[in-house]
Amino acid sequence: MGDFRRRFEDFMRGRHGIDQFGQFLMFVSLAFLVLGGVFRIYLFRMLAFAGLIYLYYRAFSKNLSKRQEENRRYLAETERLRFRFQSIKLQLSMRKTHKYFKCKSCKKKLRVPRGKGKIEVTCPHCGAKFIKRSGKKKNK
Repeated sequence: MGDFRRRFEDFMRGRHGIDQFGQFLMFVSLAFLVLGGVFRIYLFRMLAFAGLIYLYYRAFSKNLSKRQEENRRYLAETERLRFRFQSIKLQLSMRKTHKYFKCKSCKKKLRVPRGKGKIEVTCPHCGAKFIKRSGKKKNK
């Protein structure tokens, strides 16, 4: 097994491998493959195989600068969407200790600690003040 691993590492040396764009291609291709199999849609299966072929082409490519540029463009295009998902993930992880409100004047999202009762919230962005109930602390 060690000999195979060494030969594979030698083969992959200087090649691009799988990056974030490659992971996206893999996910989309597998989704098309499953949908094509379930709904018997030939076009979805063809798109899945085309995506997998392009994924392998990118992974085994030795043109590192071109593959890195493709990945950079993918990351730039999806930056807002990825930030939105990270924000939602953070809010879900802090939902037991904090409550979120939207400012009535500037529509920015504000976070206050739970369990403080009725409190006056001051928006740090526009300075608007309003009274909100911070809710009860949730016990684990």
